[in-house]
Amino acid sequence: MKKQNLIFITLLLPLHLLIAQSFTGNSLLLYLNVGIEALNTEYTYKIKNTGIDTLIKDKAANSNYFLGIEYGPLKWLGIGIKAKINKYFTEKDKITNTQPDANSFDIAFTLRTHLFRKKHFDLPIGISIGGSSLTYNNNDPNDPITVNGKGTYFDIHIQPMFYFDKLGLNLFLGLPSVNYSDMSFNKDILNEYVLAQWKGKGLILGLGLQYRIIN
Repeated sequence: MKKQNLIFITLLLPLHLLIAQSFTGNSLLLYLNVGIEALNTEYTYKIKNTGIDTLIKDKAANSNYFLGIEYGPLKWLGIGIKAKINKYFTEKDKITNTQPDANSFDIAFTLRTHLFRKKHFDLPIGISIGGSSLTYNNNDPNDPITVNGKGTYFDIHIQPMFYFDKLGLNLFLGLPSVNYSDMSFNKDILNEYVLAQWKGKGLILGLGLQYRIIN
């Protein structure tokens, strides 16, 4: 009888490994990533209280890290929230020889499908929709200027996840978009061009860790 039980368990083991999934209903997933983001940007400058504006196209890049939490109401569906901090690369001002700094913060709700799930692999594909805030300082002691922006954040992304057990490694590939349509300054600037809108679309690459809890 014991020998028969052993044979039965041995036959069931490969089936269990095949059925076991990295993400399923009632899963709780945590992930922490670091990344690099490159954007094609559009800056709209306007003279205050006039209809005169100028559009400048440029590029921008930042380093970032983001933390996400996701819950699975269904075995193939995840909903969650993600917070992301970005530090933009800037160049020294050739006239003042000062180094400006620019930082932004994104927070977004996520909706993802987990259609390909195995014991040691998961492939979520999803979107993030939320808001973003931007802060820029020229760091000029003689004429300090601070610019703040508020706007929207959106991305489409894919995040392959590899598991050792509950802990694993993941890659993040996304197409982010930001639009700061509400800009403000630390002082009134009259009869000069001021930044009225800042848009960016591009690519983000990230690497991180994830941890899953399955009830």
